[in-house]
Amino acid sequence: MTFPPSFAPETGDTFGAAVLPPLLPERLTHFALHRGQETAYVFPTSAGPEEILSFADLAARAGSVARMLHAAGHGPGARLALVFQPGPSFVVAVMGTWLAGCTAVPLAPPASASARTRAEAILSESHCAALLTDPPTISDLRTDWGDVLDRLSLILIDGPTPDGPFPDRPTQEGDVAIVQYTSGSTGTPRGVIVTHAALAAQNRAIDRSLKPRGEERFVTWLPPEHDMGLVGGLLYNFWRGGPTYILSPTSFVRRPFIWLDAISRFGATISVAPNFAYDLCVRGISSERRKKLDLSSWQVALNGAEPVRPETMDAFVEAFAPHGFDARAFMPCYGLAEATLLVSGAGRGEGATAAWFDPEALERREVRTTPVGEGVRLSSSGAVRTTGGVKIVDPETGIPCAREQIGEIWVAGDSLGQGYLNRPDDTLATFRTRLPDGTGPYLRTGDTGFVWQDELYVTGRIKDIVLCHGRTLHAADLERQLNRLDPVLRSGRIAVHQSDDNKVVILAEIVASRLGDDGGNDIARRIMRGFLAESGVEAHEILLIRPGSLLWTTSGKLRRAESLAHVRKDPDRILLDWIAFDLTQKAEGRTRAVNRLRDACADGPPSEGALIAYFADWMIAVADLSEDDFDPEQPWADQGLDSLMITEMVTDLEMTIGREIVADMLFELHTPAALAASLAGRAA
Repeated sequence: MTFPPSFAPETGDTFGAAVLPPLLPERLTHFALHRGQETAYVFPTSAGPEEILSFADLAARAGSVARMLHAAGHGPGARLALVFQPGPSFVVAVMGTWLAGCTAVPLAPPASASARTRAEAILSESHCAALLTDPPTISDLRTDWGDVLDRLSLILIDGPTPDGPFPDRPTQEGDVAIVQYTSGSTGTPRGVIVTHAALAAQNRAIDRSLKPRGEERFVTWLPPEHDMGLVGGLLYNFWRGGPTYILSPTSFVRRPFIWLDAISRFGATISVAPNFAYDLCVRGISSERRKKLDLSSWQVALNGAEPVRPETMDAFVEAFAPHGFDARAFMPCYGLAEATLLVSGAGRGEGATAAWFDPEALERREVRTTPVGEGVRLSSSGAVRTTGGVKIVDPETGIPCAREQIGEIWVAGDSLGQGYLNRPDDTLATFRTRLPDGTGPYLRTGDTGFVWQDELYVTGRIKDIVLCHGRTLHAADLERQLNRLDPVLRSGRIAVHQSDDNKVVILAEIVASRLGDDGGNDIARRIMRGFLAESGVEAHEILLIRPGSLLWTTSGKLRRAESLAHVRKDPDRILLDWIAFDLTQKAEGRTRAVNRLRDACADGPPSEGALIAYFADWMIAVADLSEDDFDPEQPWADQGLDSLMITEMVTDLEMTIGREIVADMLFELHTPAALAASLAGRAA
């Protein structure tokens, strides 16, 4: 069935009485000429004054980059890798690349072995003519990535500007602005080709949902190399001519308070984040900290990039409504890199819509509503905003579904990517799909859903993926990483599956005789810690199962969900069912750790030994460490803690000792011993 877009007046093409150029590079020139001293970007810092880029500053610095590229022989169409730490240099490099007529390929500075593998795969795939960076970033990269950098042509954007003409060429709608790599996949990175015309159309689509009102103030902490962080976070409000406040992604994950504090301090009206970020704020910001916030200016709280959970929004409203947050600000949305970003989104001021459905009908791909409180509650992702609308289609036959059926979401419109770079077969299969009657082309999203009461509901994914902290990870890639973790596991006989409640389950075939004297518990712990260190994903349950228990299709494809259901129904196939965290035991253990530290603080600030004892107690309770496993000299991640756990641990610590722990300490002090020594030293 066909579902048209929902249109609202487009206000983004005007600012005051001026009609603005449609494409971003020309808008930069226009804003620099007519409103040069007004603020384009603000970069708050934890120490010292914030950095500010006016439109004139940005145009001047971007122009220097364009001259630099022109002098180096990089003209229209050249692809350039952009590798920067978050900050002004990245924004300047993007704009300078476009002023030179070149294409930006944003990359995160690789901070781990798996990230380096992904970055190298992208560089190989994209055939970039040069890598743009700055001295601070290149200094950090030299140690672990020097061999790769030596093979590339490097351009440091903060160097002297060469003499010569400015590459004065108007941007064409068909010029490629970005090759935007889909997040998470390490095995087969795919770059989405996004033209300047698609970027402009995407901004108009966002406008139709946000209905901006005069000057908006936008706060973002999202990684700028991903679609939501770049298009939604960095570029949308710039396209409108409003100020954007940019925080470090790592700072937010370690310290969620800084996001809401920035919204409060700067009177921000719009901010966007994945669902997990709202959960993290509820879990990681204490009630005392919340009292410092005034969120009454926040009119649009976009929630997207992974399944939007109504329970998450309910909890956030309960926690932050007393501090000015209006539930009507929530704006669930749905999008993907292949569509440049947004496909659907709720309307401004309407709040989140959720409804109750029959879970058994959903399993049959049927839509049946139930009375409130019965069945399963799903959140709407709002009305469709792309110009061509969506179709809900049977993924096997390509035939449009009836209104009461669930199918694959197919998207049409002028904001879609052009295809995948250097992947003609994948491009044809994903971006050029047509219905049996020949109408199209459509983008196949790989996501399933339905439209009910003119709003899109996303129910799942055709291909197996794992969604973690805003990243989209392919299960097959994670399984390849697991194959290398432990020699007792059968190579190629491991499955990773994320359940409907977002918990990650690992199924691993193993010969019973190799379980060891403890029945396999030590193996399960090694899998959990190695998996977290390698991928950044926390496994909630590990099932060690008998050989032959995993199910496969006749063409040799692993059936992950069916395999999990299969072993659950036949418990004799399960050799060990290892649950990473029991919530009751976890809560009790955290309370014991806090009480023991509070007793140690009865006569004054805690000693270094008391702090190390607190870290040990907390980690043993939460990360399932044994007393022998805890090592105060080992990094947090090597002992099974991810960033969310560290946030919770520090929140408990702050409430107990009655003092704030600044984010920079966590960046610099990577072990329990180092943090304990620093805190005890400052208290002395």
